[in-house]
Amino acid sequence: MKSKVTKGDIIKVIVLALVIIWIIIFFIDYFRARQSKTPIFCISEETKEYDDGTVYSCTGLGYKMYKYDRSSINASIEFGPFFIKERTE
Repeated sequence: MKSKVTKGDIIKVIVLALVIIWIIIFFIDYFRARQSKTPIFCISEETKEYDDGTVYSCTGLGYKMYKYDRSSINASIEFGPFFIKERTE
């Protein structure tokens, strides 16, 4: 007896593969950020200059990372969902 592979089965496999790839990309960049390294999979990167230092930002696929090198901000690295905002104080 032959089993038929339907279009729905192919779409499910493709979606599952994309989700797994996204999870791998997310965790690679997350663990790099925890080690104070720059992420690999940035869609856009920006460095802002302030009077008391700089802020490096990286926007990835569904997440953002901020690396603070400012004397007025205690945090050094912030990693979270795409809607987090840069700290100003």
